[in-house]
Amino acid sequence: MDWQKQNTKVYNDSAKEIAKYFKGIGSRIEDIEKGLELANKITGANVIELGCGDGRDATEIIKRVSKYVGIDPSTGLLAIAKENNPTGLFVVSNAVAYDYPTELDTIFAFASLLHVNYDDLSLVFKKAAGALRTGGIFYISLKERSEYTEEIKQDAYGDRMFYYYNSAIVKNLAGKLYETAYEYRKTIGETDWFTIALKKT
Repeated sequence: MDWQKQNTKVYNDSAKEIAKYFKGIGSRIEDIEKGLELANKITGANVIELGCGDGRDATEIIKRVSKYVGIDPSTGLLAIAKENNPTGLFVVSNAVAYDYPTELDTIFAFASLLHVNYDDLSLVFKKAAGALRTGGIFYISLKERSEYTEEIKQDAYGDRMFYYYNSAIVKNLAGKLYETAYEYRKTIGETDWFTIALKKT
């Protein structure tokens, strides 16, 4: 199965329901501010968000930056993002296929690269490194496992493929293009998560 197409179909078909669910969770304000602080760009930053979904974090990012572009393969979720954030620029694409601009200060990827497999994630790190300025930050949150794992999740929205990583795997894939600027772990319900900020060297 082409899981990229299947995952996108699920998010398109259930866009309104998923947006309603995420509205109850709210935006990641602390992470957004941390990502900008680590890039030494509290104001005036040039930012993209990979997997922006319905734009719940875009709302807070846009308030704090000069230029924002949200990337997502789901046209259904992007329609909601555009409606809620009329001043933002949104592009239908994914982290692998996207034609990245240059001189970015921060790239945010909140719980989006969990739909990117091991080989493709390596490519994403290379493309992101080419887009970030020296000292720019790639700020990532992912579901955590002790080893790389591929798992099909079946729920009310439909079947989706998730890829689990940990910080050691991410650092290995990122290689010498980055150094680790920040990381932390947390558990939400029964799911372990980790956040890592990689600084372009």
